[in-house]
Amino acid sequence: MQGRNPNHTPTGGTRELRRAVRRGELVPYFQPEYDLNSGRPVAVEALCRWQHPDRGMIMPDRFIPLAERAGLIGELGRVILEQSGRRLVEWRRKGVRVGLAVNVSPTELRPEFARAVLDLVRRLGLPRGTVTAEITETPALTDSCEEHEAMQALIDGGVGVSIDDFGAGFTSVEGLRNIPFTEVKIDRSLMRDDRPETDALVATCVEIAHGRDALVVAEGVETAEDLERARAWGCDRAQGFYFSPAVTAEELEPVLTMA
Repeated sequence: MQGRNPNHTPTGGTRELRRAVRRGELVPYFQPEYDLNSGRPVAVEALCRWQHPDRGMIMPDRFIPLAERAGLIGELGRVILEQSGRRLVEWRRKGVRVGLAVNVSPTELRPEFARAVLDLVRRLGLPRGTVTAEITETPALTDSCEEHEAMQALIDGGVGVSIDDFGAGFTSVEGLRNIPFTEVKIDRSLMRDDRPETDALVATCVEIAHGRDALVVAEGVETAEDLERARAWGCDRAQGFYFSPAVTAEELEPVLTMA
């Protein structure tokens, strides 16, 4: 008899996911981002995990699409922002100063969403420039006025806006020129692609970003060679298994306190 996949989407579907939100089964794991000049961790990305009481750890690719379809993605985002934000407050009390990136679906980019995020960040007491909203590539940005207004409102309110997975999704170089952002993340697939045109694409991205005083983060850094390529590209930060996978706050804290 074939064993059950512990990471499959629970059969309860939307109902079980709603219950998971209420019961606190959705928790943040943290992957650090390292500054390429100092070599120190300077930010963490909060990644949602479902700690299912029967099936164990369920990865986000198994339930985020369901959350999108069910209209629950905003609630998931709020829960992760609040939990990870409180953890950041706790770390700051211990003298640890790192930024926090949280994933945001483009479907949430409305002015009222921006107001809610800014209000939560203020209630947590986090300084301007500490939190970054990382705009995921799926579903695609629609380039609407509402989206741009929400992104600009976040930036004006002290929350950064990061364009995730550049080079692998829907955001083009021209699109990058036309949207507000404070950071762009180079998709891991480009790190695996050694064609000259890939280096040219990244060079253009870096030029646009640095022209706006925005940061560039290389994702998917898994080897020393990847790290050197990120430096050669002119990236400011790097993230990937070379440094650390996504881990619990308890596992990451010693790394942050020693940095």
